[in-house]
Amino acid sequence: MTTMFTSMLLGSCGGASTVWSAESQSPDGSWLAVAHTVQYSGPGNNGVETIVEIKELKRMIFFRRSMMVLGFADDGASMGLKMSWVTPSHLEVAFSDDPKVLYHQVVRTMGIEISVRDLADPSSFPSKNILQNLNGQILLKPK
Repeated sequence: MTTMFTSMLLGSCGGASTVWSAESQSPDGSWLAVAHTVQYSGPGNNGVETIVEIKELKRMIFFRRSMMVLGFADDGASMGLKMSWVTPSHLEVAFSDDPKVLYHQVVRTMGIEISVRDLADPSSFPSKNILQNLNGQILLKPK
């Protein structure tokens, strides 16, 4: 009985709350990128994480797909996290302050390409000698 009461008491002390969120809809209106920062509290459970998800908008509600594509062990607002759609099938996520940990990254799902760019690190930008044609093939720019 005492163990059950202690478990209930400790379990109710902590919690998770969303402290920041942002959205970006694809140009064709088919997809929604959603980022949110969750802060956890409680005994042995203090922390913060930012998750980026892609959600499908154009299908019937029962058939819509959703997937987590990025997970950071940091606060999205303090990282300066921004999301923008380069094309209807290419989401770019950029941040200006290096996150503590990028623990989950999906580079392509459901026909969507996801790129991550650290604005403080020039090496995260695509090379000026590389072009990408309409079929997605990578080409070297002629000199």
